[in-house]
Amino acid sequence: MKNFSVTVAISALNEAHNITAFLRSVLLQKEEGFVLEKILIISDGSTDQTAKLARNFNSDKIEVREYGERMGKSSRLNEIYKDLQSDILVQSDADVVLEHPLVIRDIILPIILDQKAGMCGGHPRPVPAKTFTEKAVNCTFAAYEPFRSLVRGGDNVFSADGRLLAFRREFIKQVYVPEDMIANDAFAYFSCLDKGFAYRYVKTAVVLFRSPQTFAEQVKQNTRFEAAPARMNKYFPAELVKREYHIPFNIFLKNALKQIVRHPILCGYIFLINAYCRFRAFFMEKRLTAKWQMAHTTKHLD
Repeated sequence: MKNFSVTVAISALNEAHNITAFLRSVLLQKEEGFVLEKILIISDGSTDQTAKLARNFNSDKIEVREYGERMGKSSRLNEIYKDLQSDILVQSDADVVLEHPLVIRDIILPIILDQKAGMCGGHPRPVPAKTFTEKAVNCTFAAYEPFRSLVRGGDNVFSADGRLLAFRREFIKQVYVPEDMIANDAFAYFSCLDKGFAYRYVKTAVVLFRSPQTFAEQVKQNTRFEAAPARMNKYFPAELVKREYHIPFNIFLKNALKQIVRHPILCGYIFLINAYCRFRAFFMEKRLTAKWQMAHTTKHLD
C-alpha cells in the first residue's frame, strides 16, 4: 500500500487563543499509511496574532497565507480546494484539538481502503462545560450524538461536522462552495452524494471543542445551524435534503428523554433557546452569508 499524501488545511479568523494548541496536535500525529505533506493556515482578515503564532512553529510543513480582507469561509475553502495537490485533504476548524496521535490516520482510512469513499467525517466531543448555558448546549449535543451512529449506520449528514472532515482529491476538486453558503460541512456532504461518492463516519477520529458559553453566542451559532436545511434546498433536490435530515422518531424520543430525565432544567432552558433559534432562522435564512458572526467563547478550550 502506498503512502498517501495529506494536506491539513483551515480557514482561520481571529484564532490566536487556540491556533498553537491546534497546530501542536496536528504535528504530533503519527504518519501511519500517509505522509503529512502540508499544514495550510489561511488567515481570513484576522486582526489578532493568528498568523504570527502559526509562523512561530519551526516546521517546514506549515504554510501561512495572511489576508488583510475578510472574504468569508466559502472563498477560502474554494482556494484550498483549487490549490490542493495532496491525495487527501483533511479540513478542520482552528478552535479544536485532535484528541490523540492517530486522528488523521483514522479519518483518512476509509478513503485509502475504498475507492468509492469521497468524504469522511470525524467525531467532535465537547470539553467539560464552565457556564450554565454551555452545560445546556452540551446536553443537546449528548442527545444528538447517538444520531451519528444510529441513523443509517453513521453515514449521515449529522456526522458531517466541519470540525473535522477528510476528502479524496478526486472528489473535492469538483466542489465549488457558493458565496452564500452558511453550512459548508452539509454542502460538502450533499455534494459527495450528488457526485456519486460515498460518505463515511469515523467515530475514532475524535476532536475536542468548546460549546458556546453564553445565551447570545448560542443563538448566533444555532440560528445558522437551523437555517442549513433551507439553504441546502437551494442547491440540491428537496427530497434528498428531507430524507437526509430525517431522524426516526423512536431514536429521537429515546435519546431526548434520556437527557431530559438526567438534566430537566438544563434541557428545558436549551429547548426554549433552540426553539427561538428555529423561529429566528425561518425569517433570517435569506440574510445569512459566509461572513457569519463568530462565537468568541468557543475559542478557549482551556
